[in-house]
Amino acid sequence: MGIMSSCITDPNTEQEEDRGTPLVPLVEEFDESEQKWGFIDKEGKVVINGPYDELGNFSEGMAAFRKKAKWGYLDKSGEELIAPQFYNAFVFKDGKAKVSNFERKYGIIDAQGKPIIPIQYEGLRHFSEDKCAFKKDGKWGYLNNKNKVIIEAEYDNANDFVNSMAIVKKEGEYFLINNSGKKISERFDKMSLLENGLYKVRLSKKYGVINSKGKIILDTQYQSISKSNDQVVAVKKDGKYSLISLPNTRIMVPENDNISYLSEGRWSYEIGEKVGILDNKGDVILDPTYSIITPFKNGFASYQSDQLWGYLDKNGEILTPPVFGLTWEFKEGLARVIGRQGVGYLNEQGKIAFIAEDYDARDFSEGLARMPLQKR
Repeated sequence: MGIMSSCITDPNTEQEEDRGTPLVPLVEEFDESEQKWGFIDKEGKVVINGPYDELGNFSEGMAAFRKKAKWGYLDKSGEELIAPQFYNAFVFKDGKAKVSNFERKYGIIDAQGKPIIPIQYEGLRHFSEDKCAFKKDGKWGYLNNKNKVIIEAEYDNANDFVNSMAIVKKEGEYFLINNSGKKISERFDKMSLLENGLYKVRLSKKYGVINSKGKIILDTQYQSISKSNDQVVAVKKDGKYSLISLPNTRIMVPENDNISYLSEGRWSYEIGEKVGILDNKGDVILDPTYSIITPFKNGFASYQSDQLWGYLDKNGEILTPPVFGLTWEFKEGLARVIGRQGVGYLNEQGKIAFIAEDYDARDFSEGLARMPLQKR
């Protein structure tokens, strides 16, 4: 119940660590795929129709493609800018992309395919604030863009830097470090980034919140704390759910069985087997009405009623009735849906823009969507 998603997991989404393409199996060669892939535009017109066994989404004008076992990169004209040579290829960010070779080592290349970080590490993250977490000999540290170690590899895990702070894990415990690698918080059993320089922490199976200086602003006394992009969190204590405006101002909410974050300043609240919507002030936007409401994305969320799905906006107003078998989130003004006619793309006016020719069509990224197009 609650914020279950109707979406089928797409291995090319941002929900997975930082992938631009799904990991391929641990084999050295592939046979050609029976189905070749290409790209369509927002009118459903085929704009790239090459001999590709698999494709990634476009990012910064580049998309990864696979021919048999090897990945390379192409541009929006369909020109292959970086020849297929990698075991795996990820999305471009700030002119850089993570790749791996057939020895399962990772490096980072620029848009011309030139190595910025040699392909020699057991693991890498993308650059964040001019630092890149790397894994060597089983431990994580940080490099700069000259491949120089600036924080020694001594951690069991290391996250991206955000606002000059990073979450690391060592000897089973999590804490914050600054740009020089200095520990600036106490150690916790778990830690994750909220927003606005705040972090959710767990200690002895209870949750609290600390700031970027490591100071506790919400004591570790709660059974759960939700993630938020504002300074409001949902907490559970003694089996009851409520909202708190940080650092510690309780917000009045209706009686409920559960509160979960729906993103974009909205919260789901459950009564029995129905879900409604609250705003950051705890005011009711929508009374508990539907079986499921998914998180909002670009102003819209999916809802389920009688096993079918529709869309509503942040004010709880219906965009479409529940007529779809499956729905995905809005991306670049279009949302993928499955209805009686197949896979279609819904616009923000609640109308089907066009029907795709294949059920395996994917979401749009930089104006193009990948889709199987032809048999070999």
